[in-house]
Amino acid sequence: MALNILMYHIKKRIATFAVLCTVVFSCTKHQDNPIVPTQPELFDTLGVGWQRIKIDTTLNFEDIFFVNNQTGFLCGDKYLGKSTDGGLTWTRIIPDSLNQGFINLFFVDANNGWAFGGADFFLRTKDGGSSWQKINRGHVQEGQFLDANNGYLIVYPGGLYKTSDGGVTLQNLNTSSGSGLFFLNQNKGWFAGSSLIKTENAGLSFTQMASLFAVYPYAIQFTDEAHGWLSGTGNVYRTVDGGATLEVIVNNVSAAGGDIQFFDNNNGFVLSGSKIYSTTDGGKTLTQLCAIHKATTLFEIHFTDLNHGWTAGHGGYVYRYVKP
Repeated sequence: MALNILMYHIKKRIATFAVLCTVVFSCTKHQDNPIVPTQPELFDTLGVGWQRIKIDTTLNFEDIFFVNNQTGFLCGDKYLGKSTDGGLTWTRIIPDSLNQGFINLFFVDANNGWAFGGADFFLRTKDGGSSWQKINRGHVQEGQFLDANNGYLIVYPGGLYKTSDGGVTLQNLNTSSGSGLFFLNQNKGWFAGSSLIKTENAGLSFTQMASLFAVYPYAIQFTDEAHGWLSGTGNVYRTVDGGATLEVIVNNVSAAGGDIQFFDNNNGFVLSGSKIYSTTDGGKTLTQLCAIHKATTLFEIHFTDLNHGWTAGHGGYVYRYVKP
C-alpha cells in the first residue's frame, strides 16, 4: 500500500509540473517546440443505475459479497466490513486482534461465512460477522461452500482440499497449485491450475480438461455440466463442453482485473479491467454497463440478481448497481 501511495504522489507531482510548464511556455510569442498537454484524468463512466460510494480512499478492497439485496460483506487490506442497506453505508466488523489483509469472501447465507487470505489462517463466522473463529489451516486463498459445513478450499501450496465441518478439518484431494474453483454440487466441480481439471465424484478422481498455461484464471463459474466461464487477467473465456475447449469472449490480457457471474446459460455479467458488461447470450455479445477509473484496480463483481450488483477494488470506493 505504501508503494501505491508513493507512486501516486510522484505521478501527481509530475502532472502538476507539466501543467505549470504548459502555462509558462504558452505565454511566449514563439514556440519552436510546442508543449503537448498532459493527458486528462480518466473519470468514471457510470451507466444508468450505477452509484459510486466513497468508503475510505486509503483502503484497498479485494472482494465484495452480498447474500441478498441489502446485506453484504467487504474485505481488503486490514479490513472486513458489513452493510445492511444495500452497500450505502459500511461498518467495520473485524477485531483488532485479527487485523490483517483478506482477499476472498464466501457466504452461504446471512449468518454463515468465511474470509480468506490470512498468512496462516482464515476466519469463519456463524452470526453474520458479529464474531469470528480463527482457523489455523495455512494460507487459504479461496473457498466455496455448499452449506454451513461442506465446501472446497484452495490452500497454498497444498492444492485442493475438502471439508465437512466448515473448514476446521481438511482433506487433501489434489496437490496441484490452483487459482480458481467452482462446484455445481458436492460431487461435480472444476479446479484450475496449469490446466482445468474436473471431478464428478467429490474429488476421488479428476479428468484433465483444457490447458490453461496462458490463462491463470481466478474466477470460474458453470451453470450446468456443459456451460461455463473462466476469467484470468482481463481475458474471459467461455466453454460449452464442460471445459474441454475454451472460446475467448474478451481479449484484454493487459488488464489487471477480471470476474464473471452468470444466472443461467445466457444471462450474466463480465468484468474485464475497468469495464463491466452485461450479456444475454452467454457472452457472445457484450453491452458495456460502466467504466470505472476511480478504483485503480477492480477485482470482483457480485450480483444477487439481474437487477442488483456491486463491485469494489483498490482506491476505497464501492459501486452499486440497481436497474431502473
